[in-house]
Amino acid sequence: MAEPEFNSGKILYPALAVLIALSALIGLVLLPRLSPGAGGMVGADAPDVTLPVAANGEPGARMQLAELRGQPVVLDFWATWCGPCAVQAPILDRIARRYEKKGLVVLGVNVDDPPQVASQYALKKGLSYPILIDDARDASARYGVDKLPSLVVIDRQGKVAAYLTGVVDEASLSEIIAATL
Repeated sequence: MAEPEFNSGKILYPALAVLIALSALIGLVLLPRLSPGAGGMVGADAPDVTLPVAANGEPGARMQLAELRGQPVVLDFWATWCGPCAVQAPILDRIARRYEKKGLVVLGVNVDDPPQVASQYALKKGLSYPILIDDARDASARYGVDKLPSLVVIDRQGKVAAYLTGVVDEASLSEIIAATL
């Protein structure tokens, strides 16, 4: 009795194609949301930083994150040249306005531009939340920022509640913020 001939190409090639497609999907959808800082920061104390205000605050003032303890905070690390950051900014502005009366503070942390450029950008885009300048990249380093935009959500106790990279849609961000209020 002869054993049936197994034609591995009929099964192997479609299986490899599915595996490659799944790998690409994971690489394009999931990995951009992850950052080396993300895993270790969630649940940890938010690093304290003090940064100069470039827009939507007292001129020449410096804002210290520790002074906001007791309020939920969203840090948005961005730059004017970053296309996804330009998409994220109006979403954050709507979030800032919607949750302002509940104590939420949204802070834009510009990482690559001179203060006057960041200020003009905020004015042009109609952003209402304070824009800070990470001129020495201290805040970026302390938060492990390696992609823009990067959003860090900090709860009222000063713990990192979420760390997200890429554009985050308004519904998802609202859900995360609601959990910190």
